[in-house]
Amino acid sequence: MANTKDKTSSLNQLERVREIHRLIARYTENPQNETLRVTAGVLARKLHVTDRQIRRDVQVLIQRIEDKDVEGGHGGKDCALQYDAKKRSYLYTRDVDLSVWVGRLDNEELGSLLVAQQALAVFNGMPLAKHVEHIFEEDAGGLVGNHRSALREEITDLISFHPEGAGVIDEGHFATIYRGLLLGQQLEVAYQSRASDKPVTRILHPYHLCCFRQQWRLIAHDSRHDEIRDFVVTKRRLHSVKLLNKTFRRPSNFSRQEVHDRISGFADTRKRLVRLRIARAGAHHVLDRRWVSLQSVSAMGDGSIEAAFLVGDLDEFKRFVLAFGGDCEVLEPADLRDEIVGEARKVLEREKH
Repeated sequence: MANTKDKTSSLNQLERVREIHRLIARYTENPQNETLRVTAGVLARKLHVTDRQIRRDVQVLIQRIEDKDVEGGHGGKDCALQYDAKKRSYLYTRDVDLSVWVGRLDNEELGSLLVAQQALAVFNGMPLAKHVEHIFEEDAGGLVGNHRSALREEITDLISFHPEGAGVIDEGHFATIYRGLLLGQQLEVAYQSRASDKPVTRILHPYHLCCFRQQWRLIAHDSRHDEIRDFVVTKRRLHSVKLLNKTFRRPSNFSRQEVHDRISGFADTRKRLVRLRIARAGAHHVLDRRWVSLQSVSAMGDGSIEAAFLVGDLDEFKRFVLAFGGDCEVLEPADLRDEIVGEARKVLEREKH
């Protein structure tokens, strides 16, 4: 909690105004969610400043909205930001677009942002990617209207992303999950597990979205089994997603690191040590990447390596081993070695026929 407080208390006024805008817009879109109400007191506690400072920040926000109205030829209208005494909250009476102005960034900073844009955009349908794209396409202050807009083409020529094997997602489903995650609202999903031949309806409390091996996983409390599970967010697995008008609170002891360990199999209570001998031709697949489950690597005199992994899902890891073909030998455990030999025999038998 101390780290969070230090971070929010160090925000400058522009950053606070942007956060105030985000919170008001969120409540405006979800007025039925009482936990999202926005008052000066709520903002002061969240941003760790005084009520008086919040009132000054709100005035800056009002001025920015009015300036945008004038820029768009809509001057003279009542300000979109109002305090609704009945709802006991600030809210917007109409759509307010306060996209971030990036024109003051230098070329190096703009280049970094363009690279980040590409990194997000590789996942089609991801809301964050669309938001970043909107920033760059904004007429007032965006890169298109900026004299350095040619930097986009230059960066694209220098750096690109090619996500081979990225998960196929449904844009609408992903947007609904993303919304439930941000707003703390329950989801009703029709989900088909790997072992099932048809989808089953479940009520989920979405806790975390994780992109693991270029595939999105939703970590959520499954009311049907009363436990935290991970769900693969692909079109084939996720048949439907509905946002429910019910909120939940994420447990205070929820750990993002435990989520990552869980997804990778590193935290599995059934984890086992696997030792591989990998020939020189395949060693780079281990040495040139980061593997959460990798425990140690030893170089052999002939250029091969011995690598030890701590694995939770042997079935998933077996596919990793098979991808090496004849360049990999399982040293232990014996049952995994026997399974690999069995798979090799099956391939040989198929080739004979």
